[in-house]
Amino acid sequence: MTDREANQQKNQVGLNRYLSPLGAWALAFGCAVGWGAFVMPGNLFLPEAGPLGTVLAMLIGAAIMILIGVNYYYMMQRYPDAGGAFTYTKKELGYDHGFLSAWFLMLTYVSIIWANATALALLGRRLLQGALQFGFHYTVAGYDVYFGEVLLSMAALALMGLVCLGGGKLTERVQIIMAVILFAGVCIGFGATMSRYGGNLGHFEPAFSPKNSPLAGTLEIIALAPWAFVGFESVSHSAAEFRFPVKKTLSVLVAAVITAALAYIMTTILAASVLPERAHTTWYAYVINLKSMFGMKSLPTFFAVQSLLGESGLLLIGVTVLGAIFTGILGNCVAASRLLYSMAEDRMLPRWFGRLNDNGVPRNAVLFIMALSCLIPFFGRTAVAWIVDVTTIGATIVYGYTCYTAYLCAKRENSLTYKITGLTGMVVAILFSVYLFDDSLSVESYLMFVLWSVLGSLLFLVLLRNDREARLGKATQVWLWLVSLITIASTIWVRQEFQIAAEHAMETINLFNTTKLRSFGVVMDFQQWQEYRDFFSNEIRVDLIATLNRNMVLFFFMTLIVMLILFMVFRLILERERETEWKKLEAERSTRAKSTFLSNMSHDIRTPMNAIIGYTMLARKEENMSPKTAEYLTKIETSSQHLLALINDVLDMSRIESGKIELEPKKTNLVKTMNEVHDMFLTQMETKGLHYTVSAVDITNKTVMCDVSRLNRILLNLISNAYKFTPQGGNISVTLRQTGADAETGFYELRVKDTGMGMSREFAARVFEAYERERTTAVDNIQGTGLGMAITKSLVNLMGGTIAVETEQGKGTEFIIRVGFPLAEEEPEAETDEESKVAKQQADFRNKRMLLVEDNVINREIAQMILMELGFKVETAEDGKIGLDKVAASAPGYYDGVLMDIQMPVMNGYESTKAIRALPDPELSRIPIIAMTANAFAEDIQHVLDVGMNGHIAKPINIPDMVATLRECLK
Repeated sequence: MTDREANQQKNQVGLNRYLSPLGAWALAFGCAVGWGAFVMPGNLFLPEAGPLGTVLAMLIGAAIMILIGVNYYYMMQRYPDAGGAFTYTKKELGYDHGFLSAWFLMLTYVSIIWANATALALLGRRLLQGALQFGFHYTVAGYDVYFGEVLLSMAALALMGLVCLGGGKLTERVQIIMAVILFAGVCIGFGATMSRYGGNLGHFEPAFSPKNSPLAGTLEIIALAPWAFVGFESVSHSAAEFRFPVKKTLSVLVAAVITAALAYIMTTILAASVLPERAHTTWYAYVINLKSMFGMKSLPTFFAVQSLLGESGLLLIGVTVLGAIFTGILGNCVAASRLLYSMAEDRMLPRWFGRLNDNGVPRNAVLFIMALSCLIPFFGRTAVAWIVDVTTIGATIVYGYTCYTAYLCAKRENSLTYKITGLTGMVVAILFSVYLFDDSLSVESYLMFVLWSVLGSLLFLVLLRNDREARLGKATQVWLWLVSLITIASTIWVRQEFQIAAEHAMETINLFNTTKLRSFGVVMDFQQWQEYRDFFSNEIRVDLIATLNRNMVLFFFMTLIVMLILFMVFRLILERERETEWKKLEAERSTRAKSTFLSNMSHDIRTPMNAIIGYTMLARKEENMSPKTAEYLTKIETSSQHLLALINDVLDMSRIESGKIELEPKKTNLVKTMNEVHDMFLTQMETKGLHYTVSAVDITNKTVMCDVSRLNRILLNLISNAYKFTPQGGNISVTLRQTGADAETGFYELRVKDTGMGMSREFAARVFEAYERERTTAVDNIQGTGLGMAITKSLVNLMGGTIAVETEQGKGTEFIIRVGFPLAEEEPEAETDEESKVAKQQADFRNKRMLLVEDNVINREIAQMILMELGFKVETAEDGKIGLDKVAASAPGYYDGVLMDIQMPVMNGYESTKAIRALPDPELSRIPIIAMTANAFAEDIQHVLDVGMNGHIAKPINIPDMVATLRECLK
């Protein structure tokens, strides 16, 4: 087995089931709690909400995440596959929404990997006292980048990448060990705090931050819940790897969210528990001055553990933070790689991303994530922080999608509980989004969101251009929504950039004015200068910012209105295109079905007609037949031929309407054709007592390129029509006249005139319409379908000609056809009578042996009798396989030819012919094979020739045509 085949076999088996409930908890908890849990308490939680406010916010945030987790649990039961929200959104809303959710989810997971990897550099600076600050050095956005720190981050990424590639038990055990170390370390530090302070809650005063009201501060932290808990849903991407029932997942998700909330609460209490200097009488005085501090004091959580437990505490907090970093990298690598795997399996990404290694891990996806992540440390921590802020937006979008799909699924299944949880979760996600798009992030983060959205749009365009299955581009509203988000983010970004630039300009103006005043001897003390600056700045800011806000809001709403209009126009155009495409597909399906039906009907009708006509012909040859029986047989034969003509008319008209008929031009002598037409009708015209003439006048160019069978059909229809409607003693004349010629084309006029009953003006206007017949007493007893003239007009149109009718009731009708034919070289003169006699003698097939392959007993008997009358020795076979075996077992030359039916059991005529042509004996493989079938359309004849047959005989059998074909193929 090749490596490629082995890979395909592994991919068919899919991901390995290795994940236990404890492993799933470790995955969810480790992804939710990372380095930020040890930094954010001092930098954000306490300054904004205080200890009690943070505790309340985390509990409420955990409840919200559990609500969202319930929706994940509900969807995981319905789609227990890799891909998580991507799978749910794709299944319920389509691939456009699926792609969008996956795009933001991917940024969320990889940015958390980047944040944890670069956090090692920060940890190294605080704990190793600059030991890693060696090698090259440069600054990005105010952050110093050192080669040693980059090397440490890359080593951590490589190590976790290898663990992830190890898959199965290795990945699970490492994640469990690191998650336990993380949670246990936080619990030990928290326990040390409680043992010192016990029930003395006064040490944590004030309970809420003085910066905000208790409600405002608490809400500020609740709004960060998507950031704080993002990753707890990562187990949804590993649902296909559970070795436990999916029904247990809810308890896993709840446990992960609760332990994550406890971790945040405990690290916040730790940060507020120890003050570094006596000057800091409260935790608030401490945390608002963190920017002016260095070393451990700038990290309240670290400082508290070190102060409470000494050097062992420093080791404890270091190991705990390493556990947080490694669980974040490993857990999010697992989630992101499964997301890429799911997209690749769905052909939304190249299949390369979905290839599994021997451990059942999407190897290339992991390698891609790690290779991309190894570039990030070179951009510095500040740039990574901008990207991490965007994860809050991405997580909110994805949570909203999951809740909405759960609502749709519950609505379909009429589940009231999950309809409520889905709808509630969707409302919460919308509220989070409103907060995030209200100046809550840094200016750079909004720019990052815009850039990521634009990049995603470009990737979607590439996927759309290569979408051969038409799965994308069906939900235009999702792209209107994305453009709206981009517009909002761009507007906020421009506003914030303008505000920063304006404040900088005002500071410059203030400095300039102060300097000028001093030059004039006006000196202000600090309080006066402060009042002057504040008054000047506030006056300008109020007016400037108010004007800017008003114009920005106006700009946004005008842009939104234009986008809505364009969306409605685009949607209307798209709906019309889809409707047109749908009608086209329906028409094509209808045409295919009609063609199949016509082919089957033609075959099924012609088969019994072959028996009727064949047995009638044979019965007429019986001796000692009574005159009455002969008369009956004549009437049967006439009626059979009429029925066959009606069938041909209906089939031909249907094929013309579906555009199936095409011209097959070949060299034709028009004068000879007219003579043949004369001879064809002469006997029946004389029998009816009609004066019948056919003439070719002024024919300079006799030989043209023309579909002679279609031309004969036109003449047959017109002359037959004249014959039916002209009473005894009347005149019918057919005249062909050449009206001109140029270098390449000859122009001809064909007239068929009769002295019959004529037509009314009203009927003459619609004579060429299908199924039209004039309803008068005179014609009621004349048989017909009303299709002959419609077919005639269609064939004339196909030849590029015109047809007109001149008629008067009681006086007759004249049809005039004008058409041009490409000129051809003149044919040699027709064969002499002597040559004709020789040809007729060659139609004697005595001493020739024919193998007749026919499954229908009646048709086999008729064909055998006709062939024997022509002089053949006949052997038969009941299907194509028996026919093949008989030819293969025969000596070369034993059979002179094979008459092959097409539709047969075991092996049809096409298959049998191909097998005969592939026989190793060249003489046997070249034996003449003639199709004798009820499949009589032009494409059937062409197919016969394409598979290697020599000729085609249509059923019902026309003996003159049969003789001509056999003579041609066996000569």
